[in-house]
Amino acid sequence: MIKYGKVFLLSILFLLIFTEIFAASIPPKPSQYDYVYDYAKLMNQSDIETIRSIGKEIEDLSGAQIIVVTVNDIGNYQISDYALNLFRSWGIGQKDKNNGVLLLVDKKRLLKGLSGKVFISVGYGLEGAIPDSVAGRVLDDYVLPKWDNKDYSGGIVDGYKAIASLVAKEYNIDLKNVDTNEYPQPNTDNNDKVKGIISVVIFIILILIFSSFRRNWWWGGGPGGFGGGFGGGFGGFGGSGGSGFGGGGFGGSGGSFGGGSTGGGGAGR
Repeated sequence: MIKYGKVFLLSILFLLIFTEIFAASIPPKPSQYDYVYDYAKLMNQSDIETIRSIGKEIEDLSGAQIIVVTVNDIGNYQISDYALNLFRSWGIGQKDKNNGVLLLVDKKRLLKGLSGKVFISVGYGLEGAIPDSVAGRVLDDYVLPKWDNKDYSGGIVDGYKAIASLVAKEYNIDLKNVDTNEYPQPNTDNNDKVKGIISVVIFIILILIFSSFRRNWWWGGGPGGFGGGFGGGFGGFGGSGGSGFGGGGFGGSGGSFGGGSTGGGGAGR
């Protein structure tokens, strides 16, 4: 009996230690609100002040919150999962708009040249302005080139400016510290739209072919049965789509995290 008791206690202790290891990897929600949390000391003060200035201007004009977080090591996390957990834990963006963006950097993987070193996490409300493909292009065009030359601070601030430009275009606002013409348009990459249109066209063609086949094969009663089945199925699909976007998280506004949330949209490298 004593033996089993020791095993039980050791199991509980191991579980607590294991949980603490992973929980400690996510920084707690800061008590002091800022636009840059450079825990890994990758940035110079000038670039930090630039981000603060742009971030405040964006939030004052639109309510959107763009936050930079650098950490020393995310441990065994996938960077997308780490970003998702941090974003939701802190509540980046406004609760009613979910208009937050997180630029997360892992110093250990960055210095080793490993994948999973950076991730742009986008709130629900900005996924139209910054779809995954555009988030990836921001990293490829503005962040990684500077990092290839060991300019880590410069890559972060250029990536931040690109994100700010996309958010400004979404809200139709002008920024004093960012020339929005230098950065990607949110709708210039039409690959996702083209793929969607092609999928719809193929789906319609298949329906027409199948309907014609059934009409010829089961002359008389086939089309009516097919129409009823398709109508019911399509109605069910529409119903499921409406539940995709949940609540925003915790409350708050200006000068603090607004309680925004994300569904995991974004891109990493």
